[in-house]
Amino acid sequence: MKKLMVVVLLLVGGLLVYNYAATGELTLVPSFTLSQEEQQVRDLEDRFQRARKEMAQAGRSAGLAGIDTSSQMEAGLKQVAAIEKEAKAMAKNLQEPGAKARLEALRKELARAG
Repeated sequence: MKKLMVVVLLLVGGLLVYNYAATGELTLVPSFTLSQEEQQVRDLEDRFQRARKEMAQAGRSAGLAGIDTSSQMEAGLKQVAAIEKEAKAMAKNLQEPGAKARLEALRKELARAG
């Protein structure tokens, strides 16, 4: 009985990992799969989130320890600028309404961050 429970838990864990890798959401059964365009927009969103975290970490390090983090902050700002440029170029080529809406939301976030 214990072995069966372990096998079931491993299968459920494997399914969660697979679905997370495929859709970016932690679910047992994915509600949909992302199209190529939506995946490109999601990649930009992920890169933007990483850049924001990097800039926030630089701000915390500078505030708490007084460390010079200007190069780390500048790298984050350069990443955001590159993402803005890619988003602008991508907006011209997108065809799917869902991808367009996500990209527009991302561009608004980028405008607030910049």
